[in-house]
This record gives sequence, C-alpha cells and structure tokens, in this order.
Amino acid sequence: MYSHFASNAWVTPFGLIFIAAIFVAWFFARRNASSTYIDPSHIDLLMPVTIIVGVAGGTLIAMLMPADHMVAGEAMNHGIRLRLFGMLGTGAVAMFVYSRIAKLPFRRLLDIFALPTLAGLMIHRVGCFLAGCCWGDVISHEHTSAFASQVQTTSFLEGVVSGVQYPPGSLPFEQHLAMGMIEPGALASLPVYPVQLYEAGLLLVLLLVLTRIRWRRCPRGTLAVLTVCTYALMRFFIEFLRADGHVVLGNLTITQLQCIILMASVVLLPRRSRSVVS
Repeated sequence: MYSHFASNAWVTPFGLIFIAAIFVAWFFARRNASSTYIDPSHIDLLMPVTIIVGVAGGTLIAMLMPADHMVAGEAMNHGIRLRLFGMLGTGAVAMFVYSRIAKLPFRRLLDIFALPTLAGLMIHRVGCFLAGCCWGDVISHEHTSAFASQVQTTSFLEGVVSGVQYPPGSLPFEQHLAMGMIEPGALASLPVYPVQLYEAGLLLVLLLVLTRIRWRRCPRGTLAVLTVCTYALMRFFIEFLRADGHVVLGNLTITQLQCIILMASVVLLPRRSRSVVS
C-alpha cells in the first residue's frame, strides 16, 4: 500500500496518519497533565504552539544545512526537509518560554510530553512507510553505486528479511534512478529495508518499557532525559539502515552526529542549570 504521489492530492494516507499521530500525542499529554495536577488547557495551547514553532524552526535549520538535502549526491537534491531533532529542539524552546510565562515547571512539562511524543512518532512512522519517505537501504548488494556508503550500509540482514519496493514517483525510486541503479523504464525501485516499520516496532518497545517508570515520583525531568537518551541511541543505530541521510563524516550521517551531540548534552548538562529550568 502506497501513498498518492501526485502533487495535487489534498488527502493522502500519510497526511491522515500524521493527523492521527498528533491527536494521539495530544490525548496522551492531556492525560499526563491531569495526573500531575496541571490544567489540561495548558496542553491544548502548548500542542499547536510547539508544532507551529517546531515546523518553523525545523525548516530554518534545514535551510542552514544544504548538504543534508542530498540523497544521491549532486544527482538528486531532496530539497528542504524537516528533521525531527530540529523540530523537537525548537519546539522545546517554545515550551520553555511558555513555562516561564505560565509559571509552570519546565522539566515537568518535558516529562508530560516525553512519552506522548514517542507514541505520536510511532504512528507517524507508519505514514512514512506508506508515503515512501525515510526509506531504507537497498537490501541486495548486487547493484553497485558510487554512493554505496549511503544506500548499502550493511549486508548482514541480506537474505534474512524481505524488502519493499516503491513505485515510480516515490523518493526511493527517484534515488535509485539518479544513482543509475535502475533503468528509467523500471516499474519499481529496488527492494529496500522497511526501516520505518522497524523504528515503529522499536518505539513500541520503548513505550512499553518507559511507561513502567513511576516518573511522577522521580525528580522532574527524569523521564524526559531517559526518553531522549534511549531514542537517540536507538535512532543512531537505525540510521545505518536508512538511505535518505547524507553521509558527512566517515560512515555517519548528519542525524547520527546529532544523536551523539544530543546524548552528550543531556548526560553532561551542568547541574547548576537545573535551578534555572526547574
């Protein structure tokens, strides 16, 4: 099942699933707020604000990283794309500003939104799978390419898992065509790892584990730190199976470098900053 790739389509499976992901996260966050005696109306205001600011900030960051647009070198420039960490980072800034205005504990707000964000992302990845974005590496290594480090990162799963092929007009198809890995008249892309579903499954596991933490009894911000670190670690390794990230350092993509920086900054955050944001 694939999304509709025509530019004039107003309703697509990807769009519907994206909206569903937002409402699931919204409902989850409202429930968390109520359990911590924070008026859920704050969530009703914060959710659209963080999304709008996150999209705007993520777009600006994407414009400042032109190399990240390349998914087949100079042969194919993806254009401006919204990176998850850019959206979450700028959205967190908006949340901090709101917490100061509304006199709410910032770190507690981060806890409230931590697991809902994972739940929404889990659903969103299913939409990515249908739309063909955030696609995986080519499973077969029979086709060589000058960009092998980007689209053929690993071979240990070859023959173990089945791949998925995307039709003409999809991003995987356009990437393989630009790399000369398929002919212009091909009916589908090469088989690629359904990495979006892999991530959705791992996110479900993370949710099941992290929901067992009694975060309301822990110091504020504990759940948020655990969520950020575990997701960044998971995303670092899942990136090795993705083909949409431009390799910038060794065999690492921009997203993997962001994961390293994010985990380091969260773990090494000076203790004195807690008195500022708590």
